[in-house]
Formats: sequence, structure tokens, C-alpha cells
Amino acid sequence: MIYTLALAGSTERTLQVAQTLLADKRFKLKFIITPQPKPVGRQQTLIQNPVHQFAQENQLPIILIDRKLDQKVQLKIETDFAQQSIDFLLVVDFGYLIPQWLLKLPKVAPLNIHPSLLPRWRGSSPGQFVLLSGNPKSAVTLMIMSEKMDEGAIIAQLPFTVDQTWTQTEYYSHSFDLICKQLGDLIDQFAQNKIKAVPQPTDSPTPIAKRLTKQDSFYDWSVIKQAMESGQRADKIERACRAFYPWPKLWTKVMTNQGEKRLIIHRCHLSQGEQIEQATQSKQTKQLILDQVQWEGKNITSWNEAKNSLLEE
Repeated sequence: MIYTLALAGSTERTLQVAQTLLADKRFKLKFIITPQPKPVGRQQTLIQNPVHQFAQENQLPIILIDRKLDQKVQLKIETDFAQQSIDFLLVVDFGYLIPQWLLKLPKVAPLNIHPSLLPRWRGSSPGQFVLLSGNPKSAVTLMIMSEKMDEGAIIAQLPFTVDQTWTQTEYYSHSFDLICKQLGDLIDQFAQNKIKAVPQPTDSPTPIAKRLTKQDSFYDWSVIKQAMESGQRADKIERACRAFYPWPKLWTKVMTNQGEKRLIIHRCHLSQGEQIEQATQSKQTKQLILDQVQWEGKNITSWNEAKNSLLEE
């Protein structure tokens, strides 16, 4: 049996899913929903996202949206594809509210891939919050979409161990590599009622993994300096450095002879630790060690070089 799908998304992770489905003869992509090109850089050049490019290269119908899925989008879909019903809507890294009319469009179900161990870390930034919290285990979830964010019934969860050196890029790459290997089989088995979707608990044990801003990745220099000297909060800052990379990046502000400067911390690690003997207990402390940093307006360099450059100014 051949299943028909519409795919909504805009990122490299959406592209990976699209390529997986295109290569699977059990599926036929009917149309793609993706944001319209956005102006980038000083020249304000319009740049297509990877999913838009994929759709054009494979001659797939494209529904371009601006700020939301409004009545104009609904009318276009209903007009252009009135005679082409779809079995599934698959939403991957989309970032837009899915209205009720679109959730009801597929004959079988609207689906979503969410890279967390739901009901943990519902929201738009699950991988970042898994890393920030130091969770040793996670999962990637295939679920049925519902009106409430990430609360739909779970079709499948593929668990994995979180490597404690991963950045958000590596976390998401691992998650989507894992789900893409089984995606076709999981959707097929669900369509044939060989897999039953299991409702989620209403409450989540974690806060919402909100959309991050640059302000979220700011740490006061006094806190970072203390982590480097005494190890206090060093593990938390090291996790933040990985969770916020490559965006929005861990950053701080440092007073220099030239005034206050912005410092981006690209890479850091924890020392091996020193044994500290106290009156009542023995414990090991690990200091934060900065590796790659970047002063505002300058290139990425090592922390040792950055310090030397600063002292020479």
C-alpha cells in the first residue's frame, strides 16, 4: 500500500525526514508546507530554506506561508488539493501553530516527531533542555498531534543514552538518525493497527522547553570566573556551553582596559578534578576550563591567546 503525506517544516532535520520518505516506495509526498524565503544579510537577499529547495528540486507542490497558517493558506490547500486527499500530515521542526482545520485534513492522523522522552520537555527546544539539565537518558518520539502542544498520543519512543560531550547539534543529529531508520516501518505499522498509540499523562515532570533567545544564554562573568577558580557551578556552565551551541551561544560581558566587552564562549571543558580533604568529608572538585572564545568583533581563538591579547591592549 502507498501512503500519501503532506510534510510541514523548514530545517535540515525536516529535510532528512523528507529524503527518508522520498526514498521509501511506500510513501508519496503530495505537497510541502514551509515558510517563504526570508531576506538575509546586508543585501537582504531572499534565501530559500532547505525544505523549500528540496521541494523544488523534486518538483513537489509547495505551500509557502508567512506569519501563520491563515484562511488564505487554508483556501489554497483546499483549492489546489481538493481531489488529492492525504493519509498523513507529518510536522517536523515547523515552529508554527497548527490550526484545527489542518489537523483534521489527513484521513489517518497528523503526526509529529519530537526529540525528547515525552512527556518530558514538551516545547520547541527539547534537546537544549535535556543537555542543560544533564539528563543521562532521552528518546525521540513519534506521536499523534493534538490541539495542545506535544500532548498527543505516543506511537513510538526510541530511547537512547545522552553522550555527555554532545552539543545540541549532535543531540538532534542522533535523534533524527535514529527515527529515520525506522520511520517508514513505524508509520506503516501504525496505519495497519499493528501499533496502538498510547495517551500521554496530562502533566509533565519538567517545565516547557521554551524557544530560546540570546538573553537565555547570558551568564554573568563573576559566575564564570568563580567556576574557573573554585569549580562552583562549573558543571552547569559546561552543560550550558554545549546546549547553547551553535545558537544562541554562551556569552558574557567582561570589563577590560578598553571598557566592557562581549565574550562568546564556543568551547569549554571540566578539569579532571582535585581531591579536597575537609574535616568531615572528602570530595572532588572540577574547575571550568575555557577552550575557544571570541571577543566581539574578533575571530575565534583560544582562551590563553585571548587573555594575552587583552593584556597587551
